[in-house]
Amino acid sequence: MRYRILYWKCKKKLKKQTEAVSRLIKERRENRKEIKSLRKKVASLEDGYVVEWCHYCENQIVMLWNPKKDGLSAFCPVCGQRMMLCDSCQGKCDYNYGSDICKEM
Repeated sequence: MRYRILYWKCKKKLKKQTEAVSRLIKERRENRKEIKSLRKKVASLEDGYVVEWCHYCENQIVMLWNPKKDGLSAFCPVCGQRMMLCDSCQGKCDYNYGSDICKEM
C-alpha cells in the first residue's frame, strides 16, 4: 500500500516536471524565432546607414550611404558642408588637416 502511494506521488511529480520542461522548450523555440527575426530587422536597418556628426551645423546626421562605393566624404543635407565619415574607416587615421585629405579619399 505504501509503495502505491509513493509510486503515485512520484508519478504525479514527474508529470508536473515533464509539463514544465515541455513548456520551457516551447518558450525557448519561440524566443529563438523572435531573436532570429529581430536580428534580420537590425541587419536590414544597419546595412547601408551611416550616423555622423556635422561639426558645422552641430546636427547628428543619419543617411543611407555605402562607404565602399560612395567614399568616406559626404555632404551634410542640413548645411551643405563636407563631412568626413571617419567612423566608417577601417584603417589607421592619417587625415592631414593642412591639405584636408586622407588616404581613403
